[in-house]
Amino acid sequence: MVFGIVYGATATGNVSLVAEKRANHLSDQMIKELRLNNYQSNKVRAINLDVAAQITEIEQKFEGNEQLIAEKCKDVLAVRDLAFEDVLSTVQYNDYFGDRKMYSKVDREFMANLSEQGTQNLASNENASENNVN
Repeated sequence: MVFGIVYGATATGNVSLVAEKRANHLSDQMIKELRLNNYQSNKVRAINLDVAAQITEIEQKFEGNEQLIAEKCKDVLAVRDLAFEDVLSTVQYNDYFGDRKMYSKVDREFMANLSEQGTQNLASNENASENNVN
């Protein structure tokens, strides 16, 4: 259910929109927590957008196989760690590296909320359609 919005968005061609929202949410959190400057903020946003697009695609492609999703995402996140190492200061990177689980949790919660909103919007749209028919 957590990834329901992702799969529903795929059907309508909005996967890139979901990935963008996902990346921006995580980037905003990182910018605030790590106190990034403008250059770092732009780089982190670009990296997170690329990673969010890849992860969203993996989740869509391997829907229902959580073990394979986790394995594939682990590889993508390892590449992100290397990219961040080139952008962040040593202190910022150490803070980021120590908080990776927290950032993963923030991402999962965001996707769960997005999925819940999508389900509520779908229900609202169905109710509106039923009211228009009556």
